[in-house]
Amino acid sequence: MTQTAIYVRQSEDKSGQATAVQRQEKDCRLIAEAKGWESPVLYADNSISATSGKTRPQFEQLLRDVEAGTVGRVVVWHLDRLTRSMRDLARFIDAGQRHRVNIASVHGVSLDLGDPTGVAVAQILTAIASMETAHKGERQKRANRQRAEAGKAFWSRRPFGYDRTSDGTVLLVEAEAEAIRSAADQVLAGATMTSIARNWNAAGLRTSAGQGGLWGVTQARRVLLNPRYAGKRVYNGEDMGTGDWPPVLTEDQHQRLEVKLTDPRRRTAPDDLNSKYLLSGILCCAKCGRKMFAAPVKDRGRQWMVYRCLGGYCMTRRLDLIDAAVEGLLFRRLSQPEDAHVFHSGGNLSELRAKATELRERRDALAALLADGLLSPAAVREQAGRIGRELGGVQSAIEAAEGLNPLGAFQGQVDVQRVWADLPLTNKRKIVRHLLDITVLPAGKGVRFSPEQLQIEWKAAA
Repeated sequence: MTQTAIYVRQSEDKSGQATAVQRQEKDCRLIAEAKGWESPVLYADNSISATSGKTRPQFEQLLRDVEAGTVGRVVVWHLDRLTRSMRDLARFIDAGQRHRVNIASVHGVSLDLGDPTGVAVAQILTAIASMETAHKGERQKRANRQRAEAGKAFWSRRPFGYDRTSDGTVLLVEAEAEAIRSAADQVLAGATMTSIARNWNAAGLRTSAGQGGLWGVTQARRVLLNPRYAGKRVYNGEDMGTGDWPPVLTEDQHQRLEVKLTDPRRRTAPDDLNSKYLLSGILCCAKCGRKMFAAPVKDRGRQWMVYRCLGGYCMTRRLDLIDAAVEGLLFRRLSQPEDAHVFHSGGNLSELRAKATELRERRDALAALLADGLLSPAAVREQAGRIGRELGGVQSAIEAAEGLNPLGAFQGQVDVQRVWADLPLTNKRKIVRHLLDITVLPAGKGVRFSPEQLQIEWKAAA
């Protein structure tokens, strides 16, 4: 039996109450009732844009049901609620043409996808909606830039240290501002970011990301590096001058914090020892020239990791996609026999590994000699102890050689990916630093990641 579907969608639901989609549903049910289409099934995507590229679960389910022939009539509030892109429209037409699916709109014309005229009208309306979306985006960009050039404060979520009145005047949250000033003084005096985050949590201070979360090193460091707190307005990594809000820190304090917190000598050893992510602090932002660090992103109950520029706050990129692209490049390079020179280390690892293998075989052979009665238990224990001590010395020499040059682990190895998987993260990061300079290029809002967005240069040693 062919069913009637109601599809409703709202791009952004700031209230979280789904009131917009409820209004759409009410109007759609009136249209279905007027047409005599009984018992419509509801498909609703709330707070999901039709142009962002994000999956719309209920839209995808509706497509499958249309293609299967179980849905033959669709009611929408307006065609642009169903689709604002030619790509999604083409998918819907392909799914609905064979079954002559009818689309009824509360605001707009009804369409028969089995009729070429209906298809043409749908394409025209979607093209217009797509054009309007593009124009809206350009207008928003111009408005955002104009606001930044005027030094106007802008945020979607209240930043730590600031709030604003109903008329838009920005004011300090004095307890939070004082915590920032105190933290700046402590860091410049030699305190660690770990201690700052711990102190803020102990004082009951919480991040202002909307969830009131606990402070971590990354979040606290981001605050102290943000030019907002020195009264500077930055837009897409570009310094727009002085903002129209009261600064928490002096410009001199902020510059000194930048020098302190971005000094490679401060970060290199602890970063490689403690970092949980391959390229955190290694990637460089092409727009501002500063380092990018791993950071979590949350959206509607989902969380994923990104690399984020914490200098000019210019861009973010998906962590797992960048890691995969860089590792793929390394695997291809390290698998090439002609590049064996990059594996060279101070000691002869091939000989050391061969010696270790020989010692293990001799140790294992002692069990057979004992079983055959050729050696007494006491003799076996004595020889096993001597071999074990010698093997320990050889293994230490191997580890020392690999520590001087982590690439030594690949010397004489065929399965590069297996060797890489077995390496500690510290060594992986040393290898990346040793071989590569990686810069992340700007790609534009909403553009999916591709390896071409990475500018990778092999160092002379490689």
